[in-house]
Formats: sequence, C-alpha cells, structure tokens
Amino acid sequence: MKASFEYRPPKPIFFGFALVTIGVLFLLREFDVVPDISVWTLIWLALGGWLFIGTLVGNRRGWFWPLTLVLIGGFMLLRDLDVIDRDFAIWPIVVIGFGLAILFEAFDGRAAKEHSDFWSS
Repeated sequence: MKASFEYRPPKPIFFGFALVTIGVLFLLREFDVVPDISVWTLIWLALGGWLFIGTLVGNRRGWFWPLTLVLIGGFMLLRDLDVIDRDFAIWPIVVIGFGLAILFEAFDGRAAKEHSDFWSS
C-alpha cells in the first residue's frame, strides 16, 4: 500500500512575485510614472534578493553572492535614480560586499558550532 503523504516540493512563489514586480515596473516605466531603471539593475536586485531570501530561510548557505549582487544592484539603482554620479566607481561597493560576506559567514559558522556543542553534551 502506498503512503498517503507524498513529498511535494515547495512552489516557487518568489520567482512569480519577482516576475510580476518586474513587469509592473516596466509597465510603469512605459507610462513615465517611475524613472528609467535599467534591466540589468533589476536583474542584479532580483537575483540577489532571491539568493538572500534563500539564505535567510536556510535553503542555501553562504552570504557572499547574495550580498554582492544586492549591493551591486543597489549601487546601480542609485546611479539610475541620479542619487550618485554616474562616474562613481563600483569597486568600493564590491570590497564592502566581500567584507560583509566574510563576516556573516564567520558568524554563521561559529553559531552553528556552538549550537551543535550545546545539543551534543
């Protein structure tokens, strides 16, 4: 007899929300409601946000790529909105992203080790 409960993978609702959000932003941009934001800015922010949420909920490990992509996307968004000058260099943002990723991974590793020691004793 077959088990009544079967494993069903979670539905990719974040991807659906991301596509709807991007579509709405492009539509609003066509009506000149929002400023001109490049496609690459949205791609970096969407991919970084997806990886960031995956790390927060525990589906993936590591902070390097989520933080780096979100910081690059945020930097590009600030440039698209003319908050910062277009000639501003991106390398300080990348260095900050590397540093934050290393710090977060160090704290995650230490917390996991302390947690396993607590339950094993």
